[in-house]
Amino acid sequence: MTYQTEVAFEPERINRSSCGQFMKKERIRYQRKGYGLFFAAFLAISFFFLVPYLGKNYWADLMKFKSHHSISYTAFFLGFSLLQHNLIHIVCNAIYYVYYRFEFPLIERYKTNFDEPWPWHADPQGWRSQVKESVLVFFLNSNIIPILIYLPFSMTPVFKEHSISVDEVPSPLRLALMVFFCMLCEDLTFYWSHRLLHRKEVYGYVHKMHHKYSQTVGIAAEYCHPLEFALGNMIPTAIGPAILGPKMHLIAVFAWYAVRVGESLDGHCGYEFSFSPYRLIPMSGGAEYHDFHHSQNVGNYSSFFSIWDTVFGTNKPFYQKLDKRCE
Repeated sequence: MTYQTEVAFEPERINRSSCGQFMKKERIRYQRKGYGLFFAAFLAISFFFLVPYLGKNYWADLMKFKSHHSISYTAFFLGFSLLQHNLIHIVCNAIYYVYYRFEFPLIERYKTNFDEPWPWHADPQGWRSQVKESVLVFFLNSNIIPILIYLPFSMTPVFKEHSISVDEVPSPLRLALMVFFCMLCEDLTFYWSHRLLHRKEVYGYVHKMHHKYSQTVGIAAEYCHPLEFALGNMIPTAIGPAILGPKMHLIAVFAWYAVRVGESLDGHCGYEFSFSPYRLIPMSGGAEYHDFHHSQNVGNYSSFFSIWDTVFGTNKPFYQKLDKRCE
């Protein structure tokens, strides 16, 4: 595959015509999901009610455990977040493995790239080697890099602990608003860091590693250079919680991290599920959106939304391909 670096894109001219075209694309995107959107809504609503429920019923016990064993805030934060991060990846990739292994017709119809075989079919030996390397990279990025970054940061004057008060466990609405704020912060910073990584001065040294997966699969979500994981993944994810500081309860921080990790896995799984709660988000990207970025290695730099790609015209090649497919 020929790897491309950052190319020139013309910003979209914001006028009535372009806005109308954008709204039409949004309408078509929702229509394509059909009844799957109802199940997606059920999952999203359940999440934002379940987290506060668990918080109100079990957070006090967790804080008693922390206090009884004299666990510092830093140790508790790192321990819980790393455990959660690993569990989400293990569970989701185990589910994806079942999908990949048995290729159920009901699931395969959601495959984002019908023109290409799954990598384990195309190159079985190469795939086995890639999986081993991906597991090692995941262990390094997800368990070592966060400790190396968070521990020094926790000792600086700008570091502020999030609220752990039992009385301040957020309501479903407050939790949803905080998570949405973090999504907006992450999407903006991720867009520009991702676009920067495609500059020819940087790409070959850092981001090219992630694009070794020309077709997206679940295990590719965090297969990247440690520098990219730190600057392109961790920092954009931490921007929102850092801005909110003590106003954001630690439960909300963990909920946001779960949402972000889930979105990354969903965007890399290779399936554009109609029942994914992430597809409810206005102007969202998705697995098909991100799969185009991996297969063509151009444009579609956003994570949650397509806002900045649309403003700066970096998703034009993607929509041009869709238009040709519909002709």
